[in-house]
Amino acid sequence: MSAWIWVLIPLVAIIGGYIIDYQKNKLKWQNQTTSNEAELDEVKGMLKQLRSRVENLEAIAAGDPAEFTGTKHGGLEDIEVDESNSMKDQNQSEVAYIANKQR
Repeated sequence: MSAWIWVLIPLVAIIGGYIIDYQKNKLKWQNQTTSNEAELDEVKGMLKQLRSRVENLEAIAAGDPAEFTGTKHGGLEDIEVDESNSMKDQNQSEVAYIANKQR
């Protein structure tokens, strides 16, 4: 009987170690899954927002297609980004006007 105890003690220790490692890995996988789901929800929200922005831009472009065809665009000056608030306010008011005109 005492011989079985000497064999049983290392077996229990080895099996217990495997069970503890499995539980640690299981918790780690659950945390990764939770963080992946949070990132996925964030990406879905951004995608929804970008789709609405694209739809808004399509509505503006389709409002008067003649403005976009046959016009010559300036050089690099037209592409440069101006950080002034007056330009931003002007663009917002133009978008609001065109959107109201579409309705």
